[in-house]
Parts: sequence; structure tokens; C-alpha cells
Amino acid sequence: MTPPHPDPDALAAARDRLPVLLYDGGCGFCGQLALTARRLARGRVRVEPLQRALADVPWVDADAAMRALHLVDRDGRAYAGAGAIVRLVRIARPWWGVLLLPYHLPGLRHLADLAYAAVAARRGTCAVPRGPAEPEPGPVRRSPPRM
Repeated sequence: MTPPHPDPDALAAARDRLPVLLYDGGCGFCGQLALTARRLARGRVRVEPLQRALADVPWVDADAAMRALHLVDRDGRAYAGAGAIVRLVRIARPWWGVLLLPYHLPGLRHLADLAYAAVAARRGTCAVPRGPAEPEPGPVRRSPPRM
């Protein structure tokens, strides 16, 4: 289900913090996926735990956001689940859009949403450590000089 469109005042207040991808910051599995989303987004989409960023988009239902990933675009439209992933890719990597065309074919969106729901329902059983979805700074790896 797509959340309602915001009122103009709420959208104006949030405009500088959009687009944003909301994930459950208390879920290790979600946090690891957020790391991947952040790399994919390349700064074109903020990737934030919903516990920190939900106040920026008050028109998104908190319970729905706990059940599924949500992306709110610059126009305030919210996409949930598989639709949020498709929208993330369309914003972050527009030239990959052709790869996403099958999502819009009859029946495939429904199957993608079912697959997303199945994974989301089991996300707590994944053996992923809980922790912040921020990459740990590590040493810079340099390749040995070629001879």
C-alpha cells in the first residue's frame, strides 16, 4: 500500500531532506541492506533509519514503515517494499531503468511484492549482527606496484 500524499506545508518543510530511503535501524539485516542502498544511491538519495528520519516525513505511517522499506521522492510520493527498491534504482541509476521495465508488466509487480513480503517477514531470523548501518573506516588498500 502506498502512503498518502503529504499536505503542501509538510512537503515544503521536508523538501530539502528528500528523497529519503527509510529502513528499520534496529534490524541488522535491514542495516546491511542499507549499506548496499547507500552505495547504490551515491548521494542522490538519503538512506536513514526510520527511527531518526520519520519525523521529516510525517505522512508516512510508522507501522507501515516498520513492515517495509519506504522511499519518499522529491514530490513527496512514498513507495513501499519492492516499489521502494525500484524507485531507488530509478533515482540513483537512471540508465538502469530499462532493466526495471519488467517490474511494471502485469503480474510481475505482484510477484515482486510477494517476494519482498516473504523476505521482510523473515528478516529477524537472518544471522546478521545488529549495528549501525555506517561503514567502519578501514585502512586504505593499495595494490602492489606492477612489474
